[in-house]
Amino acid sequence: MSKRLLVGFFMVLFFGCAVFSGLAKPPKAKLKHADKNKDGVVTKSEWQKEKEWEQDKKSNVNTWWEKKADTDADGKVSSSELSDWKASEKDKADLNDDGVVDSKEKRLSWQRSRSKVNTSEEKKYDQDGDGWLSTDEAKEMLSDRYTLIKTNGKAKVDSDIEAEYDADNDGIIDSDEAGQLKEDLGLD
Repeated sequence: MSKRLLVGFFMVLFFGCAVFSGLAKPPKAKLKHADKNKDGVVTKSEWQKEKEWEQDKKSNVNTWWEKKADTDADGKVSSSELSDWKASEKDKADLNDDGVVDSKEKRLSWQRSRSKVNTSEEKKYDQDGDGWLSTDEAKEMLSDRYTLIKTNGKAKVDSDIEAEYDADNDGIIDSDEAGQLKEDLGLD
């Protein structure tokens, strides 16, 4: 009996290793790109160059935040620039300077920066059509949502910005949860 168990264990181990080793291999396209001399073998040197190329490509400035983070204007975001950017963004979000971004500070993020348009509801408020909700556009959307809640007693969550006000995560902002929304909008 123990011999069968031992054989079964090694079979599971063998097939498990075969499956997981297949998952760990990089895609063929990546290997083909890394094989610079096209000899069918990726050497350690070629693999290292591939990794450097990937890192270089990842660090290129492509988005609005990367442009702001690229303080030396070399077209790339270095690791130190990235660290500085993250610290700066955390400082902006930490409104009371206690070193922690609490739920209220996270909820108020729409007041400090643009928000990516992700839903058809948000798109209705993107007045300049740039794919981002400015502070004023987000405020208008939330004001309209608050008016709907006052009228109907609740409203369905249709955006990430609104989700920050859905305290019980049920997909609905009810009149109790709308109190925070009213406060954040500065409504009487």
